[in-house]
Amino acid sequence: MGLKRLGKGLLPLLLIACAWELLPRAEVVDPVLLPPLSEVMARGGELASSGVLVRHALASLRRVLLGFSLAAGVAIPLGIALGLSPSLEDYVDLTLQLLRPLSPPAWIPLAILWFGIGDPPAVFIIFVGTVFAMLVGTLAAARGVDKRLVKAGFTLGAGRREAIRLVVIPCLLPALFAQLRVGLGLAWMCVIAAEMVAVHRGIGFMMIEARNLFRTEDVLLGMMAVGAMGLGFDFLLRQVEGRILRWRKGVAAHELFEHQRPA
Repeated sequence: MGLKRLGKGLLPLLLIACAWELLPRAEVVDPVLLPPLSEVMARGGELASSGVLVRHALASLRRVLLGFSLAAGVAIPLGIALGLSPSLEDYVDLTLQLLRPLSPPAWIPLAILWFGIGDPPAVFIIFVGTVFAMLVGTLAAARGVDKRLVKAGFTLGAGRREAIRLVVIPCLLPALFAQLRVGLGLAWMCVIAAEMVAVHRGIGFMMIEARNLFRTEDVLLGMMAVGAMGLGFDFLLRQVEGRILRWRKGVAAHELFEHQRPA
């Protein structure tokens, strides 16, 4: 990310930070309900130095990575298989459309009944909260692969497996990275809900405990911690994407619109 682009991204955050600091101090908003940013950051320093914040963050990170990895391991291969085989999709589509609208919190009672208390129900909720979105996106991307490219592979002597490995998957890579980013974002959203009821450590647990004790700073700090970790992992994923998909530079359509003057 260049300095110019970084500056553009930081500008809205700086404006939000200034408003967050000034409005409570001017009592435009109730400081009890929205403490100034400096007080939240000071509280964050206390929790970080004591190790409390780090322990909660690591617990959430472990659950997110495990649930997300399981979801990606199911959604991507299954999505490719369903996208390339409409007859197979016929068996799965009805079940998929029935389960997909269920929000992750709707699974919490069953998760606790099935897995008890601890990491397993939290990981399960993250899994079900991410797998369906990634599955549908991967399926749609696989279905949209240009059949002329696959025909060219068959003409050159590729078998079914070779065509999938050498033609379909390279065509899908941009969409797959997009689905991974979407899934990772959903995983961070789901972990908060999962940790509010099913575990005794994690950012979500810290937030619900802070709410019960009316520690608004800790609630806001938990939100900031999740946002920061989500941003960091999205950045890492984009770096990997940039290295693997170097060939896209110079051929993406958005580069034309970036420099095109409005009509």
